[in-house]
Amino acid sequence: GLGKTTLAKAVYNDEKVNRHFDLKAWFCVSEQYDAFRIAKGLLQEIGLKVDDDNINQIQIKLKESLIGKKFLIVLDDVWNDNYNEWDDLRNLFVQGDLGSKIIVTTRKESVALMMGGGAMNVGILSNEVSWALFKRHSLENRDPEEHLELEEIGKKIAEKCKGLPLALK
Repeated sequence: GLGKTTLAKAVYNDEKVNRHFDLKAWFCVSEQYDAFRIAKGLLQEIGLKVDDDNINQIQIKLKESLIGKKFLIVLDDVWNDNYNEWDDLRNLFVQGDLGSKIIVTTRKESVALMMGGGAMNVGILSNEVSWALFKRHSLENRDPEEHLELEEIGKKIAEKCKGLPLALK
């Protein structure tokens, strides 16, 4: 609920980002790590038909489709911190052109450290910003001055959300 996926989506959908990369793919990994499911999902995301159930063939097809292309891959909600499994998957991406990027969202620090690269921590919102976000969504853009009687309870609710944007929304 800190906004990791929302931030990644904002980057992924940015017009400047779209012009910069030849190819983009987004895949939600979640708790169950499955190299076959990830590779197959990424192939489908880049628009390639997948009729093979052989993991080796799927991985070769993905690797070949990335050769010489500048790509952006988002692996969302990664939980697996087994280095060997991720190293096998990472090897599929080495054929990409210079400037290719992989964004990984995770709530596990061990995953971020294992991935190398630069980690970005998304923190909680301040009380002031929390109240502003809660007010905007709860009042549906109506004038807060017309609903001053709700301010005290609204601030208490915002405080209970502990600065988590998803909860505040």
